[in-house]
Amino acid sequence: MKLLVLTHRLPCPPDRGAKLRAADELRWLTGRHEVWCAGFIDPPKNHRESIATAGSLAELRKRCRDLAAIPLYPMLAGTHAAFNLLVGGTATEAYFTSRRLRSRVMAWADKVKFDAVLAFSSGIAPLALEVPARRRILDFVDLDSRKWAESAPKARWPMNWVYRAESTRLGRREREWMAAFDACVVCNQREADLVTEQRLRPQLHVIETGVPEIGSIDQDEPDRPAKSVPDEPVVGFLGAMDYPPNIEGVRWFADAIWPRISHRRPEARWWIVGRSPGRSVRELDDGRTIRVTGTVPAVEPYLDRMCVTVAPLRLARGVQTKVLTAMAAARPCVVTSCVAEGIGAEPSREILVADDEAAFAEAVTGLLEDRPRAEAIGQAAREFIRRRYQPARGLARLEELLLHGQTVGSHA
Repeated sequence: MKLLVLTHRLPCPPDRGAKLRAADELRWLTGRHEVWCAGFIDPPKNHRESIATAGSLAELRKRCRDLAAIPLYPMLAGTHAAFNLLVGGTATEAYFTSRRLRSRVMAWADKVKFDAVLAFSSGIAPLALEVPARRRILDFVDLDSRKWAESAPKARWPMNWVYRAESTRLGRREREWMAAFDACVVCNQREADLVTEQRLRPQLHVIETGVPEIGSIDQDEPDRPAKSVPDEPVVGFLGAMDYPPNIEGVRWFADAIWPRISHRRPEARWWIVGRSPGRSVRELDDGRTIRVTGTVPAVEPYLDRMCVTVAPLRLARGVQTKVLTAMAAARPCVVTSCVAEGIGAEPSREILVADDEAAFAEAVTGLLEDRPRAEAIGQAAREFIRRRYQPARGLARLEELLLHGQTVGSHA
């Protein structure tokens, strides 16, 4: 099959949730089909990121028939987005509109008769609909309009107007795309349930992928035991620290929850592990009980030393890969309900859920003080990941949608 894959951000490197999902899909498809791939590249923030991006791009280029990596300039893209919103359009579409990208893609289309087009995320959907192909599939991942809707009540004017306007307009466009594409994909049932129009339901498929490969869980060695929960009272947070919901969640944990934990367990430490922390996060590092690592070469050495991981997010859509990573490593996780809803694990057995400061602190402290319980929840979490998130199964279903759409048990 001759396949065109368009993505709003190339997974180079695959260092966050959506990029991990895109990397999984590309790895699967390039191993089975002729793939032309085009998308944007975020500008590296430092030399280390530049090296990682270049290496990842080189690897992807080897697997594709051709690759178009278009630099994304946030200031320019943001200006286009703001203008489009003011004239009645959506910020999302304008942010990811590029004459250079379109020219490259349409030049391919003039020479190649594509059997199918896979568009990854809503921002790239308009371009995908321009390309002649027998089938077109759109992987929303999650519905971006919902993120804007949930952000609006917490924002001040004029940003609350911006978020409401984008939510309304993008939501309308998302439903237009659902009707225009041959099939659409979301990452979990919670996202699918947001679509209530019966005419659109048959178009929607739930495909769960994107669990990172780490040494503590291996598809080739499924019976290899996970590393035990350590004795040292280290609490961990994993996640990209240039992502606003992560920043807000970490600040809330620092202000309202961590002091309660430290009061009961003065020897406890909290590690914030993730790329690109801004000043508001870096200043939390006190050199004693709180550590902010910034970008790390690999997350597993840090996970090995964590007794408990937390995801205190108050805005979360899709699936939080940071939590799946910890669960795959058999680490007990304490999360808010909006995070738990996107994962589907059983509360109190495979994951702990709390939404107010006192309950969250109690859950974390209880695990620090009861190692056998922490171990049991961690092992149950690891088994849940192995049972529920099987990448090959979801990727095979995506491939079937691209081929001819005949999948079994895939509809939302």
